Amino acid sequence: MKKIILTLLTLLIVSPVCFASDNYIAYIDKTTGKIFAKQQQSMDKEVRNLLKKQLNYTNTYDLEGLKTLYTNNYYNADGFDKTMYFDLVKKTWDLYPDIKYTMSIDSVSIVGNTAIASVSESAQATTTEKVDEIEIKGYLKSKSDSIYYLEKIGDNWFITSDNIISEETVLTYGEANDIKMELVVPQLVQAGKEYTASLNVFLPDKKMLTIGSIGQEKITYPHVNADEIFRKLPESGILERVFKANKDNLNEYTVASIGITRARVNKNKEIKLMVTGLGYIITRTNVIPTKDFSKVKQQNGKKETTAKLVE
Repeated sequence: MKKIILTLLTLLIVSPVCFASDNYIAYIDKTTGKIFAKQQQSMDKEVRNLLKKQLNYTNTYDLEGLKTLYTNNYYNADGFDKTMYFDLVKKTWDLYPDIKYTMSIDSVSIVGNTAIASVSESAQATTTEKVDEIEIKGYLKSKSDSIYYLEKIGDNWFITSDNIISEETVLTYGEANDIKMELVVPQLVQAGKEYTASLNVFLPDKKMLTIGSIGQEKITYPHVNADEIFRKLPESGILERVFKANKDNLNEYTVASIGITRARVNKNKEIKLMVTGLGYIITRTNVIPTKDFSKVKQQNGKKETTAKLVE
């Protein structure tokens, strides 16, 4: 009985100390959590500020400033390194000197000294094209959803890679500026598999003679244009083609083109077809490399599964 009482007294004496210790640990945990949360918030803000700086450099066409935001070993999901990527940026600015960009940062995730930012981007520009010695004004609109990968080196954040999830660019001239068009293709397709590309053109005037073409291009550097085979657009305004995704581990563009012509009578009362509008839609399809995981080999007495690209 005395032993039991002594044990209970010991518990009563020790218990407050134990509770005090638990409170202390909880206090430390809460403090540490607050410090960690503040660090995360600070890094989140730094990443967002870098992306805003990127947007500022692109809208002021500051190529050298833009380069400072990327690591020298930058390499994106299309296989372009820093030199290739900035060559394409410069060519875009040369072609569309008034292009302007917008960006919406959807989310930022911080893991240690790395970050993943999900963004929605768009661009607009004007241009002109000479058709039959007549200049017609054109408009470019582009939109994309991308993921940026960043790393903090020292006190600064840098972009190390990016992956474009979806992308569409529309360029129209003349009468095509007022025509609604859409190009429907899968955003993701397995290498070597067939997929359908569908061009839908909503023609407000049946007197328009419209021709269309749909082509397939691998996303490469330097870029290689697809062959264009035009044919008269049916009355439904729908043109379709079936493609087979490449097996070269390259993402692809589907490129649709339309030409609008009208019959006009010249001074000599001759009927002549005049091009009054041009339209282009470019849509991205990302290709998943096909692998075969069924091959099992014996190595050092253990089974090991190996992946092999399907030819």
